[in-house]
Amino acid sequence: MKRIHALMIVCCLPAILSSCEFKCSVGNKDEEPKGTAVDKEGTKIYNSIKLNTSRVKVKRAYLEFSDRTRVPDDNFVDFTQPIKLFLIIDSGWVEQDGQVFLGASEKIIVETGDIILDEADLFGSDTDGISAADARVIALTASLQLRKNIPPTSFSVQFRVWDKRGDGYIEGSYMLFSK
Repeated sequence: MKRIHALMIVCCLPAILSSCEFKCSVGNKDEEPKGTAVDKEGTKIYNSIKLNTSRVKVKRAYLEFSDRTRVPDDNFVDFTQPIKLFLIIDSGWVEQDGQVFLGASEKIIVETGDIILDEADLFGSDTDGISAADARVIALTASLQLRKNIPPTSFSVQFRVWDKRGDGYIEGSYMLFSK
């Protein structure tokens, strides 16, 4: 029975997805996003993002499309362009000679419970690190392209960013819904 279920999953996923990709970037983003925010211990959280931190202070967490427009507060999207999770950091990363050494992971799970993307550490064994200034803006990009004429579906996106030289981390999740 499990084999039949596994075979059905393997056969059905290509009918839903035409591609799935994950990227991570760092940089500078100071403007306040539009939309409705919830204040959680001084962090402005948009798009119903669930966020937990340890030893890292996050100013804002929100979603944008690749064209820099905001994802609607209800997270219903047509998946025609990549979606970026922005984490704007106030403080907490351990600096070493002006550099910060981070790890980032992301997992995307379709509503059936099937994992369609699981990136353990995008930075891998990066020994150069990134500048402390750039580490204040973390952007994790999820690119999902759905096939035409599929029924509405939802995806859970789970993420984690951690300090490889300290104990600090940010982890959380958010939902995306197809129109």
